[in-house]
Amino acid sequence: MKTLLISLSMLAAGQAALAQPWSFTKIVDTDTMVPGGTGTYTGFDAISIDSGRVGFIGSDSSFYFGVYDSLGGAPRKIADRFTDLPNANEKFQSDLFRLLPGTAAGGSSMSFFGAGTTLGGLYTHDGTSLRVLVDNSVHIPNSTDFFGVDIAAHDVHGEDAVFRARGMTNGLSGVYRKRGANFETVADQTMNPPNRSDLFGFFSSFRLAGASTFFSADTTSGYQAIYKCHGGVVSTIVDDTMSLPDGRRFSNPTGVRPDGDGLLFRATIASNHRVLATKFGDSIQLLVDDAIDPPGPSTSFNGINQFEYQNGTLVFGANDFTIYTNYGGSLQRVVGPGDIIDGKVVTGATFYEHGFDGTTAAFWVYFQGDSSFHYDRAICTVTIPTPGAAGLAAALVLSSRSRRRPAPRSVLRY
Repeated sequence: MKTLLISLSMLAAGQAALAQPWSFTKIVDTDTMVPGGTGTYTGFDAISIDSGRVGFIGSDSSFYFGVYDSLGGAPRKIADRFTDLPNANEKFQSDLFRLLPGTAAGGSSMSFFGAGTTLGGLYTHDGTSLRVLVDNSVHIPNSTDFFGVDIAAHDVHGEDAVFRARGMTNGLSGVYRKRGANFETVADQTMNPPNRSDLFGFFSSFRLAGASTFFSADTTSGYQAIYKCHGGVVSTIVDDTMSLPDGRRFSNPTGVRPDGDGLLFRATIASNHRVLATKFGDSIQLLVDDAIDPPGPSTSFNGINQFEYQNGTLVFGANDFTIYTNYGGSLQRVVGPGDIIDGKVVTGATFYEHGFDGTTAAFWVYFQGDSSFHYDRAICTVTIPTPGAAGLAAALVLSSRSRRRPAPRSVLRY
């Protein structure tokens, strides 16, 4: 792989280049042949990274989607429309990789959402073989009903996974954890949150943290909170009665990212804009407010998109098609419109949940001239060291996709 040293320059004439000398490594681009597919890549979606292994969803020249990975070399096919579902006599449907673009990496495995004609759920690849994490042939704990995984988002670490599913028959939603070969219910719509009489209504995010599971949920009466489940006991960590230190009250706390003894989360505050904040013990601290001016040439974040928080370092994508980090303790721009990579002008950059493993961030960019008839995009990696680490190593994944994201499908019907 060729390391692409980039100088970040401003689009507007006369503005100085950014001070941070980020260095990127290209993983794949739209000149790369698709393994097992037709021609070269035309687009990218849903990138994850862990210990140098980059997983992503990509489309070939015939616009069929598949799941691929790369570990310091040429991309490898994990699953596409020619791949049989594990233990089943049916093949994956290409469009579902794109419409429900969830990928995750943890330990030595990477996982993704996929479905055939009758079966569907989450699948994992350990670097050698493909197997089922959970699909709709598996019983929900203490029930005769089956899991219907209705959202691609999930978290995985080794043999453990957390995901959201609905009962295939009763339609009840819940958050479930897989520990090795066993499944357990973290929370579902028959349960009450701590110290409340109303029931859980909607589950929106979920993460693993050792033996604990974190998740966010609304209740049937509209109460919103982030919870921790440990040893079968659920406790409330952040809710919509809490505020920033300046008194601005949260609504819809979600996007939980546990980190050591604390966590990062996203919430909406007054004037209907979003913030990213941390909670350690009783202390809540603001990290990003999307109402402030971002660093660099952008005049507005236009909202916070997907984000990751590892080892005290935040990486996130904003709706101004720029990626930012708080590396070094202050908010700074990584890459976005107007920057130059390998002599090409960047017009947008996209980051995904699970796109940062605490050391290396992965994302994709598209370049000036990219259009419906000409594809000029790339996945790259960049090293964003933990605070206090010396030097910058190159390793960032740039995966290409169009500015318009495909509409998520919240419920899958098999």
